[in-house]
Amino acid sequence: MDIDFTGEYLVNDQDVTFYAIVNNQTVACIVSTAALDELADPDDEMDAESVFLDHQYKFEEIAEGLILNHKVVDGELHIDRGEL
Repeated sequence: MDIDFTGEYLVNDQDVTFYAIVNNQTVACIVSTAALDELADPDDEMDAESVFLDHQYKFEEIAEGLILNHKVVDGELHIDRGEL
């Protein structure tokens, strides 16, 4: 299975979405705010984008594992606290 991360991401109030190309198909990898909050330093007031960028490789690793375990549904996969 060929998995490449595009480096593109989108931040909104509910989550951060980044993208993978899996066998020529785009997969939206959605990181919940709960997962971002779990990794945020409680002493810093970091926004969701900063937390995502600080842990981007970790999220990509998790996404790769979910993709390999066939957790993509309708072109999306979700990363929540439980996946950390």
